[in-house]
Amino acid sequence: MKVLLFEDEKHTAHRLVQLLKKYDADIKVLDVIGSVKEGIQWYRKNSLPDLVFQDILLNDGNCFEIFDEVKVKVPVIFTTAYNEYALRSFNVNSIDYIVKPYDYQDIKMALDKFSDFREMFLPPENDLLKKIVFQETTEIKRRFLVKVGDKYRSVKSEDIAWFLFDEGVTFAVTFENSKFPVNHSIEQLSGLLDSRFFFQINRKYIINIESIRNIHTWFNSRFKIEMVPKSDEDIIVSRERAKDFKLWLDR
Repeated sequence: MKVLLFEDEKHTAHRLVQLLKKYDADIKVLDVIGSVKEGIQWYRKNSLPDLVFQDILLNDGNCFEIFDEVKVKVPVIFTTAYNEYALRSFNVNSIDYIVKPYDYQDIKMALDKFSDFREMFLPPENDLLKKIVFQETTEIKRRFLVKVGDKYRSVKSEDIAWFLFDEGVTFAVTFENSKFPVNHSIEQLSGLLDSRFFFQINRKYIINIESIRNIHTWFNSRFKIEMVPKSDEDIIVSRERAKDFKLWLDR
């Protein structure tokens, strides 16, 4: 099987190649492409692969610019930092996706699905994919009902500085430094909150942009964030989410 990879982070691309070879040593990786420009040129000069692993955001734009320029009549598996709730409609179009950070089991499941239902896969419908990925959610969560002792209180999302998953429970921490348990996982909240103001920086934290005091570069291509109110532990943007974090800040 001939596979083409779109990934602009070298370490992530190298890891993906390793996982593909682990799945099947005979898989041939034709190329690793990190930009929209390079991708358009590649498609115009080469025969199509059997399968494409496609990162959505590349170093000079998003992948849909490629689909606007060339007809990509080949199955695509997207590798993306977008949450599963925004992307679940991909499966309706017989397009699979893997949410970063992914591991071997994620790759195996996607390739098994591709192998079993190969003839059912369709090329991506560009307009539909744009709508799925970049649409503003119509069900933004604006309030949380929380219990304080034997009473209940409604907390506005805008009053929450960050969400934290700790010892099996998700907590909302307000700008007044009050802490309340909420009945949602971090992954669920990532799909419910207004993405203009909230961003999931790692598996444990979702932060409000208004809670950021300072951002420091951190080792291993990560960032350390000073928060308001002050956190009891270091809050670090994971390496996998650092690129999207910068794009989010620059909207």
